[in-house]
Amino acid sequence: MKEDEFRKKLIKKLEELSTKIDALIQVVAITSRKEIITKGKTKTDKIVILSDLGLSRKIIALIVGTTTEAVSVRLSQLKAEKKKIKKPKEEEKSDE
Repeated sequence: MKEDEFRKKLIKKLEELSTKIDALIQVVAITSRKEIITKGKTKTDKIVILSDLGLSRKIIALIVGTTTEAVSVRLSQLKAEKKKIKKPKEEEKSDE
């Protein structure tokens, strides 16, 4: 029984480590190309690009030079703006 618990804990730790290594690989790949990816872009554009690339909000904040909270707020605002834009279009279709 203890060996089974040990295995489960070990597998969980290895999965966590794998996730962290994947994030590190993404960060290294993106920061090495940061100038190409983000040159001439606004902070909001950078946040969107890095989010679309699958980076966490914490990593995005480090790369962009802001706080995690600022990244979260901006992404939430953008999501709300997209909803507002989609909603009138859907209403137009239902009127037809």
